[in-house]
Amino acid sequence: MKYLLKTLSILIAVLLALKLGQYLLDDGHKLKYSVGNFKVDETLKVKSLNKTDNYYFEIEHEKFKINFQIFENHNKSEKLISQIKYLDAGEYQCILPIFKGSKILTDIMCQKGNIIYLAHDLDNKKVNEFAVSLKKQGYEMNDYQDTTEPRKLSNTQVLYENNLIDNHYIAMETYKGLTLFGGTIETVKLFDNDVYKKPVSIFTDKYYIVADYNNEYTFKKFYIVNLINGNIKEIRSYNEISFDSVVQGVVDDDVYIFDKDAEIQYKLSLKYENVEQVASKTEIKDYHGQWDTMTLSQALDGKTFNPYYTDTINGYDKVDKLGKDTGYYYLYKKQDNDYLVYRTDVQNPEKITYLFTTTALNSVIYLKDYIYFVNGTTLYYYGQQGIRQVVQNSELEFNDDISFGVYQK
Repeated sequence: MKYLLKTLSILIAVLLALKLGQYLLDDGHKLKYSVGNFKVDETLKVKSLNKTDNYYFEIEHEKFKINFQIFENHNKSEKLISQIKYLDAGEYQCILPIFKGSKILTDIMCQKGNIIYLAHDLDNKKVNEFAVSLKKQGYEMNDYQDTTEPRKLSNTQVLYENNLIDNHYIAMETYKGLTLFGGTIETVKLFDNDVYKKPVSIFTDKYYIVADYNNEYTFKKFYIVNLINGNIKEIRSYNEISFDSVVQGVVDDDVYIFDKDAEIQYKLSLKYENVEQVASKTEIKDYHGQWDTMTLSQALDGKTFNPYYTDTINGYDKVDKLGKDTGYYYLYKKQDNDYLVYRTDVQNPEKITYLFTTTALNSVIYLKDYIYFVNGTTLYYYGQQGIRQVVQNSELEFNDDISFGVYQK
């Protein structure tokens, strides 16, 4: 009897180990199922972006087909969508998917042609009435509205304090240094006099890196400011570097700077806290997802690195790709003095979703579940709950060279 019990225990342990191994090795699934009158294609890819599971859905109705994805871990659950609420609003075909456990993970999606709009961006009577009717399912349009009251910090700055995210550390340039918006609101002074343009500066990870603009024509010192605590350290170059230089980009812990006067490319290492020459006139390094070289003419024209480079989609003023087999393309289309920003799935780029409008094409930060951007004189972020104001700075009306950085701890 004891032998049988021991053997049974061993068999159960082996079966559990096999089951656990199968679960750990499972890299996802593809399946089709129906929810009411809708056909659902569901694809799971495990830990695909930012170590988070990716669920990609295509939902088909007799009148339209819509696709979207979510990046969330759901223990590899199958048939994640349990209900689909539908509205035919004439020019818009709208759905709200409801997930297992009665969870709502997206806003109402309304398709018009090949563009998907989120309900909080529409001013449509039928859509608004549809949203109200979904309150009993747990949907609240107000969750997507920004109702935070501003707090005046100075004659030029207003902060929307309740919109700050706990583990996000934001910094915005001032003419003499930085203002930090994180655990505390703090001013960091770096320069004795006002500096209106700082081309030799960049935000990367939790640092702000800037040349010593206390000098007039050349410099040998960089200031490195920690966005979390405001601490300042210095990294020095053996060579004098001209202020007629440009920061080309960042790869890992290295910042690449091109001195146009000397025609020399430098690498500032945050890891080793040094500056070294890496190229002169030829073999100037370039990076666009992989290493390449640029010509001297390109470097003198101010060419910068583009880690989000893609040539898959054309017809836009800018296209950024985040992710490889899963993820998004971000599409920028100029309209008057603004840029309309759309997002489309890597898996199926035919349908695009409108996100927000920006006035600063190159002042956009992708930070996991959030996108920080500038529109007019205000810094915003876009997240699952829509758009939120963060900081208003009236100086942006006169100086669009003021930059910002965000670090997620």
